[in-house]
Amino acid sequence: VLGLPKEGKDALKLLNYRTPTGSSSDAGDFAAIAYFVLKSRCLKDGNLTIQDVNEHLDAIASNNGAKKKEQIEKSLLHVIANTAALEQKWLIRMIIKDMKLGFSQQTVFSIFHRDAAELHNVTTDLEKVCIQLHDPNVCLGDVSISMFSAFKPMLAAIANIQQIEKQMNHQSFYIETKLDGERMQLHKDGDVYKYFSRNGFDYTQQFGASPLEGSLTPFIHNVFHINVQNCILDGEMMAYNPNTQTFMQKGNKFDIKRMVDDSDLQTCYCVFD
Repeated sequence: VLGLPKEGKDALKLLNYRTPTGSSSDAGDFAAIAYFVLKSRCLKDGNLTIQDVNEHLDAIASNNGAKKKEQIEKSLLHVIANTAALEQKWLIRMIIKDMKLGFSQQTVFSIFHRDAAELHNVTTDLEKVCIQLHDPNVCLGDVSISMFSAFKPMLAAIANIQQIEKQMNHQSFYIETKLDGERMQLHKDGDVYKYFSRNGFDYTQQFGASPLEGSLTPFIHNVFHINVQNCILDGEMMAYNPNTQTFMQKGNKFDIKRMVDDSDLQTCYCVFD
């Protein structure tokens, strides 16, 4: 998109942004490094409105879901050509959801409304939080998980191995193997399916919105008991290699969310709850 020489100094800075260099504290901050690369190549003042940027981000998201790489590049080129380097720095931080503001999302929620964090955990919908909780004097009441609405899954906490037996009241307990895949929710209502990642991203197009499409839904639709019309499942999306009879791991630099149709691997959903 930027047209940088692959082995050029600036391209290597972007590719190796996690590598510390000298006394700089920007290691690991892709947006900050991109800013220094872009500031001599971009407009001094951008000419896009917030609405323009929002429309392009929507287009990038929808084209990414539809795997339209050329359209994604077209939108990115337009944004890059019409925004200043500082604007792009913050756009990058918004896109990768790492703002580096020095305070957390929970801090913002606690100031906005005392129920904001709870509502966001079960909806992952910031717009819904802002609309329903715009009045700080109105309490939310009971918050419930709803069908086809992504929610924050319960994540494992790091435990002190020396304290485990005490925490388990010195009784027998089981240790479950940690699967190194992608945490995924499956929402099913009849023949309609939706898949959401732990961060609320929709991957239905990849895995299948109905029994007639996708890399998973056609193979599991008839597995459900006839009495199960709707349900929400929480589990780990894995790739299974039938030749070696093993699961692929993230360490293999493999992304289950982007597995191609002609792959020798099989999509496998390991359900927790």
